[in-house]
Amino acid sequence: MPKKRPVPSALQPEFCFVDELRGENPPSFAAMRNLYAMAGELFALRPWDLLDENQLIIVRHPDSEEYCYCSVMGAMGEVFSMHAYIGAEGYRMFRKISDGLEIDAAEFLATQNCVYVEFVPRNELDAPDRKLLARLDHPSGKGTAAPIFRALRPGYHPWYVTAEEAGLLATCLRAVIAVCSEIARTGKTPYWQMAGAYPIFVPTENSWRIELIEPVLPPEPPLSPAQTGLEATVSIRNRDYPVRGVIELDYFVSLIAVGRKGERKACTAVALAVDGDSGIVYKPELASPQTSAGDMLARALIGTIRETSAFPSEVRLRNSRVKDCLAPFAESLGLSLRVVPQLPAMDEARESLLRYFAG
Repeated sequence: MPKKRPVPSALQPEFCFVDELRGENPPSFAAMRNLYAMAGELFALRPWDLLDENQLIIVRHPDSEEYCYCSVMGAMGEVFSMHAYIGAEGYRMFRKISDGLEIDAAEFLATQNCVYVEFVPRNELDAPDRKLLARLDHPSGKGTAAPIFRALRPGYHPWYVTAEEAGLLATCLRAVIAVCSEIARTGKTPYWQMAGAYPIFVPTENSWRIELIEPVLPPEPPLSPAQTGLEATVSIRNRDYPVRGVIELDYFVSLIAVGRKGERKACTAVALAVDGDSGIVYKPELASPQTSAGDMLARALIGTIRETSAFPSEVRLRNSRVKDCLAPFAESLGLSLRVVPQLPAMDEARESLLRYFAG
């Protein structure tokens, strides 16, 4: 079979991932070529041999006052990457992981905002990655690692970087390369000696400098109060329903991907009500994570009240954030909310539901 002639550069598209980022701002080929070069420079430094993933390098977001918290992964020999966690919630999730708290993949996707480069085997590349790397003349030999560039938005699965995300990733890569180059040159890692303090990369006119800062983690923001539930209570508030039983109520995000082929996939959020005594599972509310958790929980509870023709004597919840966002809704119906250490019926129902979805 004759070899295909290379397409002249003048005829090659100027932008990358145009079909996958329809309606968004795709990155230029020049921007991706720059990212590719920086990824090669980072890989050559083998930063996972110089740093562990808890030794953050902080960069100020070029378009906001937020910080980006850059972490290198690869010391365990399983995943080789550099993740830049954006803002306070990104840092909060990082702290949870570094403190050894159990975080499942769905919870990570539900809250995480980050950009990253990961080095993967060629057989793990998607078609758009293969197309980009072919244009970049990336070696295709067996065992050759290839960089992929991704963004994580809260409630979505990883997807290709936009122009803005590519620019941010380049800023973070520059910082990590500079710091790792200095460590490789001197053999010293002086920036992480003080607990809670991390180096922040500060570009200057002709070079850069490192300062130490202690990031402050603000309190976890409250959930938005339920709104749609307040409207729906009108139809059931004056019903002569008996009061009986205990309902366990919870909200969680699953890994189930929703979206058409070739577009960014959203996770699926679930609000679920379960009878605390019998374990009967009532009809769940399903939506994207962009839907208010309070609204979903209120709708799930209203559906349960209608289905059982009874008001629960008590609604049990997992944490105070959920209780606070449901308080106005519950008060309008005269419902009692209580936070408890465990929701055994809910946990069993949740596992069964997720197995069903996965199957």
